[in-house]
Amino acid sequence: MKTPLITLDKVSKRFGYRNVLQNIDLTIYSGESTLLLGNNGAGKTTLLQIICSLMRPSSGSISFKGNNYKEAAHHLRKAIGNISHESRMYGDLTAFENLKLFGNLYSVENLPEQIEKALDFVELSYAKHLPVHTFSSGMTKRLTIARLILYKPEFLILDEPYTGLDQHSVRLFQQYLKQHHQNGGTILNVTHQFPLGLELSNRVLVMHQSQILHDVPASQTSPEQCSLWLQQN
Repeated sequence: MKTPLITLDKVSKRFGYRNVLQNIDLTIYSGESTLLLGNNGAGKTTLLQIICSLMRPSSGSISFKGNNYKEAAHHLRKAIGNISHESRMYGDLTAFENLKLFGNLYSVENLPEQIEKALDFVELSYAKHLPVHTFSSGMTKRLTIARLILYKPEFLILDEPYTGLDQHSVRLFQQYLKQHHQNGGTILNVTHQFPLGLELSNRVLVMHQSQILHDVPASQTSPEQCSLWLQQN
């Protein structure tokens, strides 16, 4: 039996007179990997921000493992790992110092050893003592992946995670995501790299005009179908 992780009940978000989300009913289950599609302006980023508790809905309710978001705020923040267009890394700190800071925030045990393992996985051990502002965009994205590896979040929320990664780095990241999913982790992935997204997913959501238009099994979907949905909407 599926166990609900995040549940949205009639969630809406307005900015002035504009509805960005309208009456979203959505349950994301533990251990599920979901690909979220939609054209620009469909409401994807707003939905992700609300799920991450970075933004409050105008109406509706959200729960995490059956508990109200406010009551579960501490557990929710520990459970979620996020990759977005912003790295949230400190440019004046080295790669090692950044990971040490985040590791301490999340009370990671055996922290120096775990940092070394994470940097080794993303192949940044050679740059661990360099300030992050000297990194390329791809190196910074790989360091962000190392941060996820370090504190092992239960629920990954990914917003165009493949941007800036070369083919080799993409393979490393896919390997990490597969391991995360096989270990029971949950993934919500927004990407226009449809083959990569579908490779990891068992569910596809399509947003259009602030609502969820389609909710289908990934096994019944192809990259061509994903493209067609977006062209039609």
